[in-house]
Amino acid sequence: MITGDLNESTTKYDAAFREVRGLTWLPWAGRDFPDRPPHQRLLVVGESHYYNGKTPEEREANREKWLKYPNYTRECVSEQLVNHEWENGNKTFDTLPKLLFKTFDIDHPRLWGDSAYYNIVQRMMDYGQDGNPERPTWNDYTAGWGIFAEVARIIQPSHCLFIGVEAANFFTLGTVSRTQRVGRTWARTAKAEIAGTTIQLIFVQHLGKYFSWSQWHDYLQALHPDLMRWLGSEAYAQKHTLVR
Repeated sequence: MITGDLNESTTKYDAAFREVRGLTWLPWAGRDFPDRPPHQRLLVVGESHYYNGKTPEEREANREKWLKYPNYTRECVSEQLVNHEWENGNKTFDTLPKLLFKTFDIDHPRLWGDSAYYNIVQRMMDYGQDGNPERPTWNDYTAGWGIFAEVARIIQPSHCLFIGVEAANFFTLGTVSRTQRVGRTWARTAKAEIAGTTIQLIFVQHLGKYFSWSQWHDYLQALHPDLMRWLGSEAYAQKHTLVR
């Protein structure tokens, strides 16, 4: 059932989102996300937004601009995950469909019309700090878990897929378990009990450099078959599958 423009996030939760202390950017929740079955509601949790620029003045202007733009996360999802409008692409976003479906050739608008997305770090990060992208701090993750609990309470996902495992080291809502080593990274999982709902948390290696989407796809199939089964049943993937 299509209830609106799948290139846009629903505004159903916005009043509640604006009450969450520390939530800088409004999460994306697809137009059909509120109507998803309670046990089939996917929230993808990225890590952070970055600012950059060619001069110190441009960098500071960009930082201020995006900090004051509450729809920044939604714009990123619409442009890159739904419509693929960014000229140079984004490895994390481009790899996400391959992780879940073994192919980039999926019905992107429909998937993101059904799903939610936001970043656990709600502070604008410096892409060129000391010549390297800035990394989140203990305070970023600790604050992030408090914000996550509120976001989850509002939208009630059944499964949360975390892009990166580092946030699991600062988990404050329960116990994290290491499940299986994939390449050089231990996959992690946890459960969170929020507002009477049990939410499955799945942590995979960050989808950037050195990420093997095929190995991690196989891991998800083996260790999280409930998630992969219902994603597969929705037939988001189209005709082609990638060959290893």
